[in-house]
Amino acid sequence: MNCELAGEFISALCDGQKIPQPIADHIGKCQRCQLEMNEFAAIGEELRRLASVDESGPAVRADWKLSPAKGVRWWERGLATMKIPRLAFAAMLIAIVALSTGLVLVRARAGTATGRFLELKYKLPSANRPNICVMRADGSPKDNTCDFVDHGHEGLLLMNTRVMTNAAGLALSIRAKYIPGAQDTEVNYTEALFKDVPETLLAVEPGAKQEIQVANLGAVDVEAGYLDHIPPLFYRPQETLDPNPKEFRIVAPVLVRDNRVISNSDGSSIGTGPSDPTLMLYIPGEGRYLISVVPFEGAVEGGVHLGRITFSLEGHDYLLLTSMPITVAEHVWVKHEPDFKPSERMVRASDARDDRTMFLVRSLKKLEQQRIQH
Repeated sequence: MNCELAGEFISALCDGQKIPQPIADHIGKCQRCQLEMNEFAAIGEELRRLASVDESGPAVRADWKLSPAKGVRWWERGLATMKIPRLAFAAMLIAIVALSTGLVLVRARAGTATGRFLELKYKLPSANRPNICVMRADGSPKDNTCDFVDHGHEGLLLMNTRVMTNAAGLALSIRAKYIPGAQDTEVNYTEALFKDVPETLLAVEPGAKQEIQVANLGAVDVEAGYLDHIPPLFYRPQETLDPNPKEFRIVAPVLVRDNRVISNSDGSSIGTGPSDPTLMLYIPGEGRYLISVVPFEGAVEGGVHLGRITFSLEGHDYLLLTSMPITVAEHVWVKHEPDFKPSERMVRASDARDDRTMFLVRSLKKLEQQRIQH
């Protein structure tokens, strides 16, 4: 006789069933089996108490079919029915159903991509990599549109995308217009541009590559995916923390003058490629500040440390704070133009407003031109 064999009859004993005499003798002398029997009894008492709280109906009594103890081999015991208390068995079934349902729900949630924001990837013909735009996908009308401009195909591609909600879920409303031979400095990006452009509706299918046809250009690939947060660099969600060489980026800038905040803005802008990337920060009533990685006429030198730029200008101490490292350069050059007005220098009519703060990163050469493009 051993504890493994006797353990098969402990549950029957707790249910009031008669067990073989050799098994009963072993349990009476074995402390391990007595402990297991007490645990079974405690479980049964607790289950009976719970059943008494909300009893759905009388329990059906089942007869136990006992197997003889002698001559039972280990593989026969493995194939035999395990005996446990009836209430414990019922509770086990309920637990199995609940756990199985939970697993199904978990798998369903994992397979259904959701998120508060939608990442759109636009890939144009012959493009090496897609352009990215992020919009809200939670039904809020704020930040649920994306205006996209590309001028690398011997013309200008303008796209306006809006997230919509319908009975089937999320959909994209896309209007696209291609102007052969046009330059971005020649076009005012306004809704009037899309007045006669038909609307294309695409269902949001995360991970699926879809396409839209644009007159005079061809197919533009569109791919959507969900994000659970707004990325620090709105148009480059996968961007690493460290800036690349010849890169100047600004994220949610705060400008402090003599320990007083004079500008606190949201959003991001990034410039890369040219040798003179420069930030233009316009503040109503203050004019604009030009901050460049290269020296230029009329500018003073400032220092850079991660997301901080410090400089002194016109008898004041300034601190520019941003949410990410700005540039790999250790020094910048700053110039203040208090009389600057966007309405006199900006190309797009929608951006030519003198009553709101704005910032962007462009080539210093472009920013110093008579008219600039946002």
